[in-house]
Amino acid sequence: MKPFKKKAPSLSDGYLKLSGLLLFCGILITGVVMVCSAVATYSDMIKTTLLQNTEALSANISDIYSHEYDTSDPELRQLIRTAENEYGYRLWLYDSTAKELYPGESDGMRLLTPSVRSYLERDDYLELGYFSENAEKPELCCVIRFYVEQKDSEPKQFYLAALSDASHLQEYSLMLVRNLVVCLLIAVLVFMVLFRLGARRLDMQFEEISHVTRQYAEGEFAARVNLQEHDALYPFGCTLNRMAEFIEQNETTRRNFVANVSHELRTPMTTIGGFADGILDGTIPPEQERRYIKIIAEEIHRLRTLVNSMLNLTKFEAGEMQLRIAQVDIAKLLIKTVLMFEKRINDKNVEVEGLEEAELVVKADEDLMFQVLYNLIENAVKFVNEGGTISFATRTEKGIAYIEVKNTGEGLKDDELPKIFDRFYKTDTSRSKDKTGLGLGLSIARKIVHLHQGHIVVKSVRGEYTSFEVQIPVDGV
Repeated sequence: MKPFKKKAPSLSDGYLKLSGLLLFCGILITGVVMVCSAVATYSDMIKTTLLQNTEALSANISDIYSHEYDTSDPELRQLIRTAENEYGYRLWLYDSTAKELYPGESDGMRLLTPSVRSYLERDDYLELGYFSENAEKPELCCVIRFYVEQKDSEPKQFYLAALSDASHLQEYSLMLVRNLVVCLLIAVLVFMVLFRLGARRLDMQFEEISHVTRQYAEGEFAARVNLQEHDALYPFGCTLNRMAEFIEQNETTRRNFVANVSHELRTPMTTIGGFADGILDGTIPPEQERRYIKIIAEEIHRLRTLVNSMLNLTKFEAGEMQLRIAQVDIAKLLIKTVLMFEKRINDKNVEVEGLEEAELVVKADEDLMFQVLYNLIENAVKFVNEGGTISFATRTEKGIAYIEVKNTGEGLKDDELPKIFDRFYKTDTSRSKDKTGLGLGLSIARKIVHLHQGHIVVKSVRGEYTSFEVQIPVDGV
């Protein structure tokens, strides 16, 4: 029996818990702040109402006292009772000595304590608390000081106290808390449901990517991530697909490179070994030895060129190639390089144009610029059509030197242009016409031009021509 293997938690589960916790805390904090603000606002509102009603009643009392001097006047008591019934308050009236004028000493309530009287020297007294002896619910107490103007005497001071039931404030607070809890639970529940629906699809995308990357780890680069455009991880999947294509292409290039290098090394080595053995064992007559030694020398030169190309490419990529800047006559360098291909040019009846008008001197590394021109001219000679034309053009513009090598012929396909400078890349035409090259020439040429802080541009019209233009600073790097 296989042991039970616990399933690893998905990435979305962790995010679900974290997001749910953050959402819960966020709503809770926001709700608490809103509840406290609402309770404070409501409390201020009922306090303001109590104070305004108390002040209005004191104004009415002042009117009565300004006409009637008997403080036990029935009209005054009736006024206070009416106010109690209308507002639902319990009211007390005190004179300046803190003597209770209404409803009388029999009530037993003493709201006007010495501390309250001291407080009234600065402001009206307005507090929430438990003021009755057997109070079970919160009460709101308001005490104000007012004066009554009287004829032929100083204004008389009185105190008016009002006590209101504040239990509705407590009920209001509890109602807000209940609403907050309900809203919080509903919000978290809805969020978790929606997040789970989205997370399930996200998990499927992660599983798809994980499955494909496992194949990549096993060396199977043909697998591709299959996601829809509206999927959240679609851009990531596209990046993985492009990476796989690049690795697959590099792997194909590597295999082709190994095959080409093996072939290129095997052919001259076989030739060299065969002819050397023939000379040593006497199979080749002495009068023909010079001819075959010349062939051996040519094959050795071919091997040296191949090895140097690979070594130079490695140096360029490692940043180890150092420039030796000097004045270089590009026109003379072009003529010198073209003469090296004179026999091949004549064999194909190719016409060369533009060398007579070429006139350009730049600061550059002469050996490396020779290699650039050699590779470009070799490429032009290789692919120019029979009886075609190879043309050259040089010019300077705003401190930049332009060197163009153009040949007539089949040209390049549109899909070949972006790849023409890639290492080991050979076009379909090149495969049939260039059986000795490795596809390193143009890649090395571009790296040399970049080392000179320049650019190399290729243009081609299918069935008409192919043109390479080197652009480097006239005054060097």
